[in-house]
Amino acid sequence: MIKERFSEVAIVDLPPLRVACFRAISRTPEDDAVKVLTQWAAEAGLVGRPRSFGFDVAVSPAQAEAGLRGYELWYVVPPAVWPSPPVTIREFPGGHFAAMTVYDPFVDPFAHIPAGWMALHEWVTAHGMAAPGEMLCLEELVERDGVSDLVLYHPVQEGV
Repeated sequence: MIKERFSEVAIVDLPPLRVACFRAISRTPEDDAVKVLTQWAAEAGLVGRPRSFGFDVAVSPAQAEAGLRGYELWYVVPPAVWPSPPVTIREFPGGHFAAMTVYDPFVDPFAHIPAGWMALHEWVTAHGMAAPGEMLCLEELVERDGVSDLVLYHPVQEGV
């Protein structure tokens, strides 16, 4: 059953973060963004893989019709790291989120990840916690015992 792939929902606060950003539009934007940021991070002297967040970005109707998708990936970086094209630096203000882990989503990513987002959104809505405005829904890739899991972050109202 697909629901066994999800953790319980927890309310978390993400702190403000300084992030290196790259946006890819392609048939495999997540993979393309990882390649660019990984190479950039190595050239910037970062050791190991930084904590990373990502989210889908809109593409034009023509791009969608051509089978293209968009994804923006962030690597959390220290203040001493500076951008170089095509990577930019952004200050993420942090926020209040409902978080849920999708366990081993890449077995069938086009089924498990959307199902996870649907389940998390339904939980947030059912609990009356939807945040007003346009905060980002984020994804964080985490490793667990050699398996990649995906933590989904849905913005929720402060003080809940």
